[in-house]
Amino acid sequence: MGTTIKVGESITHELDGNPTTGYTWQYKAENPEIVKISEEIVSENKDGMAGTPSKFKYKIEGVKRGSTQILFTYQRSWEKDVAPAQTDTLNINVE
Repeated sequence: MGTTIKVGESITHELDGNPTTGYTWQYKAENPEIVKISEEIVSENKDGMAGTPSKFKYKIEGVKRGSTQILFTYQRSWEKDVAPAQTDTLNINVE
């Protein structure tokens, strides 16, 4: 089960977060040669308000045929021995 895309096609995966708390989404692809991942963080900050949420947008493009699982973890980069506050898994099949 998962999302199927063709080589050269892309999808967008969005996750909510709040980088002002020190937490950010990080990702790791099981087979990184299958997809190209680019990240864009879009702040929902209006009128200089601190602590507003953001959208973490990931463009996932099929590079070569195969399948991969991408694990997203929401954690503080300096807390290496602490379990992530949230996780999200995306299964991608590239045809």
